[in-house]
Amino acid sequence: MLASTPLMRACAQVLGFFLALAALPAHAQEDWFASVYTPAGIEVRAEARVFSLFALLNRTGYDTGTLRREHPVPAWQYPPSRTRVREALSRADPAVAQRAQAFFDAHPVPLERYLAATVRMGDEDAPPEARELAGLEVLLDRVEEHWPVPALRAETFPDYRAAMRTYLPLLDEPWRRTHRLLRLPEGKPRLRLVVNLLDAEGQVYGFQTGQGAVLVVGPSRTPALEKVMWEYARTLLPARIGEQAQTRWAAGPALLREAQALGAKETTVGAYAVSLLSRALALSALAAPISAYEDAGREGYFGLQELAGSFDNPRPVDAWALEGLARVGSERPSRK
Repeated sequence: MLASTPLMRACAQVLGFFLALAALPAHAQEDWFASVYTPAGIEVRAEARVFSLFALLNRTGYDTGTLRREHPVPAWQYPPSRTRVREALSRADPAVAQRAQAFFDAHPVPLERYLAATVRMGDEDAPPEARELAGLEVLLDRVEEHWPVPALRAETFPDYRAAMRTYLPLLDEPWRRTHRLLRLPEGKPRLRLVVNLLDAEGQVYGFQTGQGAVLVVGPSRTPALEKVMWEYARTLLPARIGEQAQTRWAAGPALLREAQALGAKETTVGAYAVSLLSRALALSALAAPISAYEDAGREGYFGLQELAGSFDNPRPVDAWALEGLARVGSERPSRK
C-alpha cells in the first residue's frame, strides 16, 4: 500500500469537494455559484425569488422598459435576457397567470412592496408591511413548479454573471466613504447587491433587512453606480429625517413643486428631503465632479453641493438635516 503524500491528500480534498458539490440539488448549486464578492466583502448576486417575481410580473403585464417608439402605439426595448424570458413565458400555463391576477386584485399595492416582501422572505425581523402580502410565497412556488423558470434562470445566468462582475471593482470605495460620512462602523450594515435583468433599465430599489441592506438593481448599459449609492444612502438615513421635514421644512412644499416640474418623482416633502440628502451623500461618496451636481440640479435636486459639505458636521445627520435643508430653500429664488 502506497504511503499518502501531501499532494495526494490535497488532491483527495479537492476531489471530495467537487463530489460533494455534484451531490447537491440543482437549486443549491445555482445558489452557490450565484454570489461573487468585492475585495471588501460586498456580496453581488442573482436571487431566484426575485427572478420568479419578475418573471411573473412580465408575464402578467409589466411591460415598462426603454421606450423605443412612442407613436402610434408605444413599443418597449428590452435586454436579450428579458426578451428571452418574456417570449418563453408567453406560452406558459395561463392558470398561474390567472391566479396571479386575482392575487394582484386582492393586493393592489406598488411593485416596490411586492419586491420588498420577496427580498424579506424568511427574514424574522421584517417590518409588518412586508407581511401584508401573505400568500405571495405560495404564488411564487407555483411559478417555479408550473413554468420553466428554473431552466430560464440557467439560460440567462451568463448575462447575470456578466452584469454582476461589472460592479465588483466599483463598490468598495464609495461604500467605505458612505460609512465614514455617516460615522457608521466599518462594514456595517452589510450590503448585498442583487442584479435583476427582468426589470426596466436603470431601476434601483433599496431595503433594510435583518441581515443588512439589500439593493436590487435593474439592467444598465454601464454600472448604475450613482443610482446604486443614492439608494444605498437612502436606506441608511434615519426615518425621522423625513418625518421632521414633512412638518417643519418651511420651503419644502414650494421646492417640491419646482422639483416635480423638472422631473423629480417624489410626492411628499419628507420623501423629497430624504432624496436630497441621500443623493448629496452619494455624490460625496463617489467624489463626483461639479457637473454631476449641476445635472442633479437640472433634474430638480437643488443645493446638493452644500448638503454634501454638511456631512463634515460632527453631529449625527438627523441633528443638522433641517438646518441644511433650510439653506437649500434660501438659495432658491421665490416663485410666484
